[in-house]
Amino acid sequence: MFFIGRIVLLFLAVSWTYCNASTAKEININLLKKTNKFTTWQGIEPDKWATLWLIKRYISPESYFLLVPPNAELPKNAISFGVPDTPIRRANKTSMFRRLQQALANKAQEIKYIDQIIDDIEVNIWDKPSHPHSLWFEGMYRQLLARYNRDQVPVDCYLLFFDNVAQLAIQAEISAKDYSAKLSLLKECPGLVNHSSELVEQIDHLNVLREISSGKKVVFIDTREQAEYDENHLPGSKLLLLRNVNKETIKEFLTADLVVPYCVKDFRGFEVAKAMKLLGIKRVATLSPNGLKGWIQAKLPLVIKGLIGSEQAEEKLLQCATEPMICLKEMI
Repeated sequence: MFFIGRIVLLFLAVSWTYCNASTAKEININLLKKTNKFTTWQGIEPDKWATLWLIKRYISPESYFLLVPPNAELPKNAISFGVPDTPIRRANKTSMFRRLQQALANKAQEIKYIDQIIDDIEVNIWDKPSHPHSLWFEGMYRQLLARYNRDQVPVDCYLLFFDNVAQLAIQAEISAKDYSAKLSLLKECPGLVNHSSELVEQIDHLNVLREISSGKKVVFIDTREQAEYDENHLPGSKLLLLRNVNKETIKEFLTADLVVPYCVKDFRGFEVAKAMKLLGIKRVATLSPNGLKGWIQAKLPLVIKGLIGSEQAEEKLLQCATEPMICLKEMI
């Protein structure tokens, strides 16, 4: 038997991805063209690396990039992007890539193609993809991440990946098999020679429920925005900003048996998980498959605005933990 008081469900909002919006006009392309040093926080989001590719290939070919840990101070002698209070960032449900592309005013077919795919993956996340290649792209992108323990992909491999994506822009009739072959990069980027144990493990729904049913203290952390959280979230959730994650704010989680940060598809969730692991949380994992979206596809309990309240969703979660095979019968 386990007690609902032990199931701690916390959600973490990464406010910098959307808040404090600025217009594309604030992005000074001429200044960017005169610069060869750019900096951002480390991350695995497709939007971040597509933007880095756009800078390198179309704005500042001689540029190089200084990547620092999330929330770390950025170098003063480089142009920052993808962080709060910078013009080049995701805002108002517009990807960082699209904002930079609009300022660049380049209508090349490959740029429009990548823009549409990035929008599907990182913005248009709940609706049917607007481009038929978006799901193929995401699958191959995740394969590349997996070969490098997700956060150790070399910069040149990211650039090569997007170079190949750009070449696919004119091949509207390409098959899934040919698309995968083009983006596999197995020869160019085969992966780590020696895989160390992954810093952040992945845990599937069945094992999450089994952890709960065994009386473990399970903590879920959401890395989305307040508005997204208000629409739907796991039962009993709270909000905590990524930039506030530090030794003091994680103290209450040190006694947890399992901490599970997540976002819609777990690109941001992974970054939060890694940060918490480095700060001393003993066991951190991301949801498999694909964060909140995978959780919803598995039809697991949620609080849904105007439809399902916290108490009802919490009770359902306990039922699923008690008999996971029933809740996950379509997934097992």
